[in-house]
Amino acid sequence: MFDKVANLFIIIFFFNEFIHLVNSQCPPDFVLKPCSCKSSIPFHTNILFNNPNPEANIIQRKSIACEHIHNSSFDLQLVFLTLSSFNSLISNKTANVSDFDSFYLYNTTVKELPENVFINITFKSLMFQDNFQLATIDKNAFSYFKNHVELFETLNTNLSDAETIFSIIKEFQNLARLSMHNDRLKFIPNYAFNHKHLTNIFFGLEYSDKYQPIESIGNYAFYNLPNLQFLRIFSPTLSRINKYAFALRNRSILNNGVSNMLELYLGGEMIESTSFELTSLSRFRNRFVFIRFYNTSITYLDEDIFQPFLESNPSSLLDINPTNTLFKCDCRSAWIQYDYFKNVYPMDNRVYGYPCWDYDFAKNCTINK
Repeated sequence: MFDKVANLFIIIFFFNEFIHLVNSQCPPDFVLKPCSCKSSIPFHTNILFNNPNPEANIIQRKSIACEHIHNSSFDLQLVFLTLSSFNSLISNKTANVSDFDSFYLYNTTVKELPENVFINITFKSLMFQDNFQLATIDKNAFSYFKNHVELFETLNTNLSDAETIFSIIKEFQNLARLSMHNDRLKFIPNYAFNHKHLTNIFFGLEYSDKYQPIESIGNYAFYNLPNLQFLRIFSPTLSRINKYAFALRNRSILNNGVSNMLELYLGGEMIESTSFELTSLSRFRNRFVFIRFYNTSITYLDEDIFQPFLESNPSSLLDINPTNTLFKCDCRSAWIQYDYFKNVYPMDNRVYGYPCWDYDFAKNCTINK
């Protein structure tokens, strides 16, 4: 009699545990080991900005994190094969067991992501941080859920195959945010993007040691991004901006009929006054653009480049304040004072950080008025 009661309690215990697993947002730890399911994941791009409220920069839904794993036998695909098998056992008992918000791979020795690495598990956000040996991502690694992905982030990887990486990114048709820092990508291909929802692109960050070693930007790289709002490119090796690099095809229109602003931040010590080809900054389709330069070697602003930019939209702005340590009151910049000086208040003028508003160019320069 005692044995029957004990067995009944055991059955009830395991039945309750099973019901708990079925109703839980996360699978049990033993299914994902050595990874884990979390209710929040750090949104690392915002954290890199030294946001004083980092707790606001997290994704508040069920996510899978694989962190601090340095075991050479670790098989990421096997983790998701186990999870997929577990989900098949409970799939009739609960919905969306295969749908997660984020995948976070942090501080591991993973070297590659193979084809269909996640075995029918879907994510909206993919984040890879401090995986210094990660060198290869198969072109079909995320194909199963490519239309789910809204955020893609990398930081400190060994990724260098730009053709493959950008072909993968191009498949994410619902991508809204792209953030890639301290990888080994050396170029952005022609027509790299074709995304209706993509608003934020970060290749490096201002005021930090985060960059991307981009040497060239292809023709029409950002052409098909009608809702692009923020584009940041910080590279120690970028030295030339070709005439079609930043050309835009269309732009979104706000409810009041005004086109939204594009903030373009460029940084790198190899960017010089002569780095810009003619018309390279005047192919924005009359869009309101705010260009900021950081830590460049620009010493003057070429009238043939920057005057057409300022004239393309009456609201467009330049900010050279973060880069003007090398800037000189060169005669080749005199046109700014003559054409765009409004009054003594610097913020009322359209070239922020310009140090020559009060300089007497007439003494040494021939000015064509």
